[in-house]
Amino acid sequence: MRTFCALLVFTMVFYASCFPASAIEINSEFNSKTIEGIHYSFVPTSLEDARQSNLQEWLLLNNKPLNLGLESRPVWIQFQLNNYLNEPIEPILSFDNPLLNNIYLYHFIGEEQLKSEHIGDALPLSDRAIRSESLLVKLTLPANSETTVYLKVNNNAGIGLRVPLTLWQQDALLAHKSMVNLLYGLLIGFIFSLAISSIVLFAFSRKHYFAYAGVITLMLSLFLAYLGGFGFRYAPSSIAGLQQLMLPLLLMLITILLLPLQRHVCKPNASKLLKGQTAITTLYALIIGFIWLLPTPSVTLFAISTIPIILIYHVITTLLYLRQQPTSPNKSLLIALILFFIIVIHFAIALTGLYTVTRASLMITFAASLGCSFCLSYTVIKLFILQRDEQVTAQQALIAQNAAQDALLNERIELQERTRQELESQVDERTFELQVTLRELEDKNRELEQLNMEDALTGIKNRRFFDKKLIMEIRRSRREQTPLSIIMLDIDKFKSINDNYGHLTGDQVIRAVSDTIKQQLKRPLDEVARYGGEEFVILLPNTNNQGALVIAEQTRLAIANNSVNVAGTIIDFTISAGVYTQIADDIHNPELFTDYADKALYLAKQHGRNQVVNFSIPQ
Repeated sequence: MRTFCALLVFTMVFYASCFPASAIEINSEFNSKTIEGIHYSFVPTSLEDARQSNLQEWLLLNNKPLNLGLESRPVWIQFQLNNYLNEPIEPILSFDNPLLNNIYLYHFIGEEQLKSEHIGDALPLSDRAIRSESLLVKLTLPANSETTVYLKVNNNAGIGLRVPLTLWQQDALLAHKSMVNLLYGLLIGFIFSLAISSIVLFAFSRKHYFAYAGVITLMLSLFLAYLGGFGFRYAPSSIAGLQQLMLPLLLMLITILLLPLQRHVCKPNASKLLKGQTAITTLYALIIGFIWLLPTPSVTLFAISTIPIILIYHVITTLLYLRQQPTSPNKSLLIALILFFIIVIHFAIALTGLYTVTRASLMITFAASLGCSFCLSYTVIKLFILQRDEQVTAQQALIAQNAAQDALLNERIELQERTRQELESQVDERTFELQVTLRELEDKNRELEQLNMEDALTGIKNRRFFDKKLIMEIRRSRREQTPLSIIMLDIDKFKSINDNYGHLTGDQVIRAVSDTIKQQLKRPLDEVARYGGEEFVILLPNTNNQGALVIAEQTRLAIANNSVNVAGTIIDFTISAGVYTQIADDIHNPELFTDYADKALYLAKQHGRNQVVNFSIPQ
């Protein structure tokens, strides 16, 4: 019977490995696809081995992302992409785990290699083709093609070999990232604000539990930032794997700081249990002081194996203290400990690969972090209020027992009330100062954003501004059914000007051209931008083709009649222009306007320069 069962299991595994994974199909409805049908193997040692190996020897994974737990060996992954569209597309392949050390991507169509790229957590942002906290690679899929992608993934830092893959249409990815970053920013920002509030309250009250709660909450916000890959933006590029090392270190530090916070909140009596808890936590802190020198996998394994034990100790002792003193701070502290325990357990289970981590399951960590931060803030604030109330109660009892000293005690109460009001006033004042500072920072940010939209040489708008403005005007054109015109202009023989007179003279010519163009635009909605080098673009909303041609010709004549005087030398120059006018019907292809205008500009250059050419659409 055992032999039969073993044979049956072997047959099922063999059949599953031989069954091909379904290819990812790209059609007109493509927006995003989760890549779940893949083959993976630990056997190949090189790309050549991976391509020549028998696919039946690879393991098949369907209907879930790849999660190999604490696997330190490099893994090879392959899957197929089928583009059924009649045009090439450039989707984005997203690795939804920003903590992967090294990823080597190879993209083939038949025997031809389309792309080779190296990304990963071990590379600084400056070395990435797409500078994002996420791991992104732009692919090129030819029309009506079947291509194969090979991945070599190595995550030897010990934070779990989890490789979730998603293929995105670029606009869809941008919208998704904007929404995710917004929600992530709101979450981390809220937790960070709770931390700052506790620290500010410590500064005013000198209550140490505010400091402990603030530091713990701050570390929790940093943990979420590093978990989402955002901490890598601000980490030194020389420290590889800092993100992965910070995650277990932050969890261990939070675990240590929970003990002094518990002492302040619960106020336990001296006992063997308390002494044992103190000894264990102190020893744990000493170990942490040196363990970060070890490799990250060792630190991670130590963290996920020891933190739950110490947290259970904290929870049990808090339960005992709660039975003795069932106060609101004790209850909320217990809830905070349980929520943090959930965070740690979810983190440990995710690392070990015991279940598939998805965006939905990550909400457990986010919700637990938010709840833990709120409970910690509520604990210390409630404790502060109770302590204040206890002080007031004690003073009132003293007044009742000492009737002869009523006047003196009343003065003391009034003094205390004034002190409290002054404290509240100081808090309000400081809060107002912080609000003023934030408004000033917002004003500075708006100024910086405005500078980023302007070309430094000419003072007109730059290409970044133009790209955003073009999308807005295309949407308005489609919505209002009004013509939108674009004029592309280029300085004729600009290279010879630079070669003969120098780049400083070339800059004077560029400024002269930009000033002349601005003088020709009379309407507030008309915009001119420096498109790049000696190339300019004029955006004319609600302007028909004839009006655009008139403006282009006027601009050409004005520039032809202009000149630059350099050291007594008069330098004449001309421009060529291409015009395109259309009522927008496709808001997803803004490049259509610039491409057609550029084609017209190219024709003007071909036919002798110093002229305006209109791009006509074949009917």
